Amino acid sequence: MMKQTFLALLSLLFITASFGQDMKKVRNFYDKKDWAKGKEAIDLVLANEKEQKNWEAWYYKGLIYGQVAKDANLSSTVPDAWMVSFESYLKAMELDSKQAETFMTLRNFPVFDNYLELQRQGNDLFNKQDYKTAFERYKQADKVGRFIFKNKWALSEVDTILYYYMGAAAMQSDNMEGAVEYFKKICDANIGGEGFDVCYRYVSYYFDKKGDVETADKYAAMGRKLYPEDSYYDRVELDRERKKNGIGPALFEKYDVVLQRDTKDYDLRYDYAAEVFNWMYNDGEAPADQKEKYFNKIVEQLKICTEIDPAKIDGYLLLGKTYFNDAAFLQEDLKKIRGKTPEDEKKKADMKAKMETRMKEALPFLERSHEMFKKVKEEEFKAEKRLRNEYKTTLYLLTEAHRFLGNTEKEKFYDKEYQKLNQ
Repeated sequence: MMKQTFLALLSLLFITASFGQDMKKVRNFYDKKDWAKGKEAIDLVLANEKEQKNWEAWYYKGLIYGQVAKDANLSSTVPDAWMVSFESYLKAMELDSKQAETFMTLRNFPVFDNYLELQRQGNDLFNKQDYKTAFERYKQADKVGRFIFKNKWALSEVDTILYYYMGAAAMQSDNMEGAVEYFKKICDANIGGEGFDVCYRYVSYYFDKKGDVETADKYAAMGRKLYPEDSYYDRVELDRERKKNGIGPALFEKYDVVLQRDTKDYDLRYDYAAEVFNWMYNDGEAPADQKEKYFNKIVEQLKICTEIDPAKIDGYLLLGKTYFNDAAFLQEDLKKIRGKTPEDEKKKADMKAKMETRMKEALPFLERSHEMFKKVKEEEFKAEKRLRNEYKTTLYLLTEAHRFLGNTEKEKFYDKEYQKLNQ
């Protein structure tokens, strides 16, 4: 009995000594930078159930697998080496946080390599447009980052750049919930600056789409405060009004309110003018007694557009169309006057004079559009068919306006250009 007890004790001492020797080998392989043998040695140590409670073994596994991850040849054998390394550091801290942290400090916190390399891999995948995998890699980097922050070694509560790219990667892979989760962290921290406006826009859009108007408006208000010149939130308001009441006076009143905030927004003013134009001239919705009022609104907005950006054709062309269409509508109204009383004749004369005035008013803007279209390169016309169609429209309107005014030479000139463009 005594002999058996002695042999068992001897066996235990042998095993303990053996594993002590194994850890010594692990340290030696690490110091010699022999990562392949170091990996084999630490895997062997941790294959023993008792050694799995050894914080130092886990710490060295973190170190060695981090080096494996950096090695071009070895990393292919362990594709998730950075996360294996991190999980090992995590285990070491769980077993003995004081000693593990001391060893981390002595080696200048090697876990930072895990964080930076996982983020770099995410960036590489993002640049290759593999957004789904990039998002997963960023999540791994964030897991490491939260570990670093929790232990107060570095970083901040909101990892701004990482969360921005996480949200962007999720957004690009149609993962709305993932995008909102990380963009929302940026918004809730009230972080502003170039590029972060998309976070407030997207979160506001997400909740608006879900029908949670209160939360959508909350993030819109935050976005407005940080980016006062961003008209996105005004467009959301306009879109809500459009969906609720359609296109008409209520929407136009909303535009008037919005434009008091966004006085220099070309696109917003142009859209306003275009919506009124279509409502009046294409849909024929404007009441007779309101036509002059809304005609003036179109002209007012478009003239401001041409002042804000004189290089854009759209404002000039729509102005020309507005004057031309108003003349055409006056002609239709003129046909409706069938009486021959002095009062009727006066109405006809006034309308004819107004039609002529409108056609003359249209010409400078149509001619300006023509000049600008002449400078557009053929490649641009090929790339954007809309441009060529608008050029054709300009020539057609110029031809018809000069025909109406009796300018035969100019009528023939623009008609010839129009026919040439149609060939």
